[in-house]
Amino acid sequence: MRPAFSRRSGARRTAAFAALGILVGCSASLKESGNDIGSYISRVTDATGTIVATLHPEDAPSPNGGPVSTVAGIKAMVNGGSSQQTIAGSPDFTSVIVAIPGVHGYYELTLPASSPQTGVVLGAQNDLPNMNLTMTYAVTAGGAVGTYVTQPMQVIHVGTGDVQVSVSWSDSSDVDLHVVDPNGEEIYYGHRTSVSKGSLDLDSNAGCSRDASGGFKSNENIVWPASQGVAGTYIVRLDHWSACGATAPVDYVVTVNTRTGGAQVFSGTFNGAGDSGGAGSGILITNFAY
Repeated sequence: MRPAFSRRSGARRTAAFAALGILVGCSASLKESGNDIGSYISRVTDATGTIVATLHPEDAPSPNGGPVSTVAGIKAMVNGGSSQQTIAGSPDFTSVIVAIPGVHGYYELTLPASSPQTGVVLGAQNDLPNMNLTMTYAVTAGGAVGTYVTQPMQVIHVGTGDVQVSVSWSDSSDVDLHVVDPNGEEIYYGHRTSVSKGSLDLDSNAGCSRDASGGFKSNENIVWPASQGVAGTYIVRLDHWSACGATAPVDYVVTVNTRTGGAQVFSGTFNGAGDSGGAGSGILITNFAY
């Protein structure tokens, strides 16, 4: 159990999640918007971040007998954050196509060699429209495109600004984001706001509990609003508070956005039962200057 000062009260959590304003919508709105996929997804890379997908302006190609694929991963993302998927195909494939039904354009992630599986990281625009998304994926081999598989993507609205640090992860575990500001003040679930105006405005799966809708958001966000970022070095740590009974590894993606430096993405995996950590806990993800 976490200490009494933490954010584990059900009533407080319900009110907090209601205030986040989860964004919903439908594909008809996407078709009417006239936007392309880059208006929603800012970047697509492999899990290491070393392979960057190409954005094509034309509509995604139609299936023509390519490999069969499956998708599994993080089904929620915050505006300005990231979400990681695992794409598997049979037979082996050489590229992954990422598209949104009813939206022009697509991303193509080309692999250095044919593979039966790859990680794909989606980056969300800071100003995502007010709707959830349906992502579609297909894999290709020898120029043949496989049948598209779909995945609903919940969009959770959070604060953005001078400095935004977010994390998403792959299951119902309790993962905690910690950020230490240049003044040495740490923001995490037990200390949500700092003198420097930073705040934890999304805290998920607290104490292995579900949110008000009965699901798991599996995202957290710490932000310094516009004109509130403090100059200096920030420290980002991530703590695996509890596996919540799960036995599979937990994949995570941390995204650092700054007004002056763009986005940096860090991915990794947690194993084990968790450490029930508080202040000062977690593994070092990055230090960055603002």
